[in-house]
Amino acid sequence: MKCEDDVCSTDVVTTEAGEAMPENVSSGKLIYFGDPMCSWCWGITNHLEKLRHEFNDRLEFGMIMGGLRPGGGELWNDEMKAMLRQHWEHVEEASGQPFNYDLLDWDEFEYDTEPPARAVRVIRDLKSEKELAFYEATQRAFYVENSDPNKIDFYKPLCDQIGVPFETFKALFESPGYKQLVRQDFQYAQQLGVRGFPAVVLQLDDKYTAISMGYSTFEKMKESVEQLIC
Repeated sequence: MKCEDDVCSTDVVTTEAGEAMPENVSSGKLIYFGDPMCSWCWGITNHLEKLRHEFNDRLEFGMIMGGLRPGGGELWNDEMKAMLRQHWEHVEEASGQPFNYDLLDWDEFEYDTEPPARAVRVIRDLKSEKELAFYEATQRAFYVENSDPNKIDFYKPLCDQIGVPFETFKALFESPGYKQLVRQDFQYAQQLGVRGFPAVVLQLDDKYTAISMGYSTFEKMKESVEQLIC
């Protein structure tokens, strides 16, 4: 995992040819590629919500989980903590989004981004209209409340917030099928060449145009979209 000035980059993962395109991608759509544990994705959240509402009557909106660091594996040491602190402070200053730094005092933590991405993928099927709200709530629970998304109980209040039965969510979240489905999201992002998050892409028929590759503001993204669809 690498975080630059306005983007978090994933390690390259080999994709398999012939993977199906995720079902929520079609023509005339804004597609957001992100990760719940990507700090710049938390930074762009408010701008993303405004962008969706601005073009709600003209463009569909879809989400793809990018897979920042699925599986984790990085040492939770002073170097890792210092890197995160530096980038979180940068994101907070640039975006105004709040961060709780107490997490960086934990003795142990596995920075595995797959579980929260899989949780979002489950909600896409259970209650698609609440996918972005659930994604944002997941980010807030991690970055502001410092809850651990590796623990299943992390998701109960988030399910309650959007009216999804937790036991239904849990059964799907823990199933092998949804581990594969979220992997398809990761692979699709890579097939489009998206390896940094957040990213916003405009799809018009079979043409994909980058609106933002990294952190951006609502105003800049709105201007870019309008130039392409006017």
